[in-house]
Amino acid sequence: MLKVIIKAKYYYHVFRGRQNELLLKDCLCEELRMKLRVKASYHNSKAVELGAKL
Repeated sequence: MLKVIIKAKYYYHVFRGRQNELLLKDCLCEELRMKLRVKASYHNSKAVELGAKL
């Protein structure tokens, strides 16, 4: 049961990280671009951390 929860969290963070990276490519505002870069970095690091638990 715990593995299922960890796997769900992993896929959530992978999805959100990729989504933010995609939004980052089309962003024109530098302030918003920086926020998206921080969010994408956070989600990618969480995905790596959870991936190590799997």
